[in-house]
Amino acid sequence: DAVITSLPMLTLPLGVFTVCNSSLSLLLVFRTKNCYERWDGARKMWGLMINRSRDVVRMGAQWYAPGTEKSGFLEEGAPLAEIDEEVKAEKLNRLSKSVWSFSRALARHLTPPDEDEEQFQKDVRERLDPEQAEALIASDHRPNRAMYDIGNAINDLPMHYTRRMQMDKDVAHFEDISGGCERIFGTPIPLVYSRHTVRALTTFLLFLPFGMWGQFGDSWNHIGLIPSASLIAMFMFGIEELASGLEEPFSILPLIGISNKIGANCDELASFKSSLPEPPVALETTMATTSSMSEGVPKMAAPEPVVVEVEPEVEAEPEVEAVVTEVAEPKTRKFRIPFTKSRN
Repeated sequence: DAVITSLPMLTLPLGVFTVCNSSLSLLLVFRTKNCYERWDGARKMWGLMINRSRDVVRMGAQWYAPGTEKSGFLEEGAPLAEIDEEVKAEKLNRLSKSVWSFSRALARHLTPPDEDEEQFQKDVRERLDPEQAEALIASDHRPNRAMYDIGNAINDLPMHYTRRMQMDKDVAHFEDISGGCERIFGTPIPLVYSRHTVRALTTFLLFLPFGMWGQFGDSWNHIGLIPSASLIAMFMFGIEELASGLEEPFSILPLIGISNKIGANCDELASFKSSLPEPPVALETTMATTSSMSEGVPKMAAPEPVVVEVEPEVEAEPEVEAVVTEVAEPKTRKFRIPFTKSRN
């Protein structure tokens, strides 16, 4: 029995909540979908940055070929240039560290200053040269400075300009990734949309027990209404909390861990040594071997000049026209031989 019997029964028809349920569901679905797209877009951009970072260092290590800067292959008769392993390792290490600095600078660019600034400066000073590190820290837009350092490191590698252009295409993807991340970071979901969703959800759950009162008349003092309403509120507010967490993807993605992974992979790629034996090279046949190794298309030797003797023209004798005289066929004469009867 009710404790207070003088007050009227405070109940609401359940149909009211049935009508409002569809609109509230659309609000939650659209908000969750938009937030998930932001998180998925950020995740794909950083995954693309991992791939492009590996490609840049791999191409730099494989296409390192002194003596091929102008034509793309060794000139005919030129010996193979000896590769200074120390110089090669130094230049590739600079390229690897510059690629890592872009991902680390972008991670710092997408997080609040009070969370990562001190650790960022410490990491940069440990991995980069002092001059490069200080220039990166002092820049207003640090990802742009890191891309500039990547371009300088690529220009310092001895290779043909067409291959350098191919590497620059991958570096151009870094600009797209940086711009895409800044778009997500700088343009959150409008605040009025989020507030309206929260207000509608709070109002719905606040009055829901009044609509469910009659459904629990079989339980003692409608005691089953308390856990039921609590569970519904927990799940509904959980959807809103999920959307709020996905709305800012850079706060939940492990950006620093991804950048450190990029640095470790790039350092490993820069240290790889070719396991293929070097082909024998002769000075006279370098156009068929060295060019095919560096460009894939052998350079053919220049053909020797061929002297063709041309005989003077001889005037042709005038042709003599053959005179053909038609011979008339002889006419056939007919003779009449008289027959006489014999005299007996």
